[in-house]
Amino acid sequence: MTQFFNSQAEMAILGTCILNNAYLAKIADLIEEKHFYYEENKVTWNRFVEVANEMTADEVTLGNFFETNEILKEAGGQIYLQNLLSEASVMIDIRDYAKTIIGLWQKRELQKLLAQSLESLNEKKFEFVSANLENEISGLEIQEPKKKTQHVSEILEEMRIEEEAGISAKFVPTGFEALDKVLNGGIYAQQMMIIGARPSVGKTSIAQQIILNASKSKRKCLFISLEVSKKDVVLKFLANLSSVGTWKISKNFKKTQSEEGSLVAAKNQLKDFGIYTNDSSYLTISQIGRIIKNQIEKQPVDLVVIDYVQIVRSDDGRGRNEATIIKETTTALKAMAKQYDVSMLALAQINRKAVEGANQVPTMNDFKGSGGIEEDADVAVILHRDRTEGKEDGYFSSSGKLIVAKNRHGRTGEIPIHFEGEFGRFNELNNNF
Repeated sequence: MTQFFNSQAEMAILGTCILNNAYLAKIADLIEEKHFYYEENKVTWNRFVEVANEMTADEVTLGNFFETNEILKEAGGQIYLQNLLSEASVMIDIRDYAKTIIGLWQKRELQKLLAQSLESLNEKKFEFVSANLENEISGLEIQEPKKKTQHVSEILEEMRIEEEAGISAKFVPTGFEALDKVLNGGIYAQQMMIIGARPSVGKTSIAQQIILNASKSKRKCLFISLEVSKKDVVLKFLANLSSVGTWKISKNFKKTQSEEGSLVAAKNQLKDFGIYTNDSSYLTISQIGRIIKNQIEKQPVDLVVIDYVQIVRSDDGRGRNEATIIKETTTALKAMAKQYDVSMLALAQINRKAVEGANQVPTMNDFKGSGGIEEDADVAVILHRDRTEGKEDGYFSSSGKLIVAKNRHGRTGEIPIHFEGEFGRFNELNNNF
């Protein structure tokens, strides 16, 4: 039988609240003792809330309770408390974590109800059992309070409390130092960044580079790859981390001892990263929304990457013009970023015809379906590499630049970069901006 519980999520909630009591206010309207699966976590939550209502509930004020309560003593006492604190993170969206364990509690309760209903069918009529089950299920729903209209002074006070508590705005660093300077740290939660490029210039590679960089900063990422298979995605990750070409990895070419060692290290590193990938093709925007929702319920993420917006299908299947579908897609992705409090990175294709011939540098107007992209993106970046002289389309110089064409909250400009094609890896040439 499937087990519906998540020890890490429960411990992360408790540890984060103990480390910084300000987080309690973020979930006090949602979570209750019953939502925790483990008895020691139920006991800890009750005691934490009790103490936090009177004073600061921290390692010192709670410590003795962990040594005297029988359930907590059995769980490890002080060692268990330290384990909770080790799971704490000021970067987590604690409300999403709370919803995760509530969702698991709902499934556990539903499991019980279904088992009880099957037993009751032997004694009672179907209509009675069905109606009773429906009533019981409705009682499992968590009614999250609607956001109230607030005076700006209330919001300022909330901001002050968060600042004093050391709660900073959530963001995902791109790992490109100059770009992060421009973005004041990285891609912020509830914001959407678009990276556009011509075909074969490397938009998927730079997205994967950002995912790896974010993972090294302990961020969790969901990569929805509508074009590239999950095995190819992993191959590119390994090539990037190991500096062994994908052709050598995929075709089992003879490798040097050094290369073999680098690959083993890369695989171990990749296993430790919080990277999730979905390579379903022909997805509609609603299907993408369900993938994100299911992932967050199972394991919250910080960054969602979509590759790429122009191949997302319309929900109604009607043959409407491309620009309209793209606008619906970008608007929906921006809404999902806000709804799930994640950083959204969407890739987009530059209109091939707009930059044919000479090495014309693309602009925002050259995005396919540019109206929606320009309107919805908080940040729009163009990845540009000149076509190699005398070569057919598809051969591009290793030198290029990231053009920050739109930045809702900061500067624009150009960042020089270099592409190592064999490893699918981009590097900044300098970090001055």
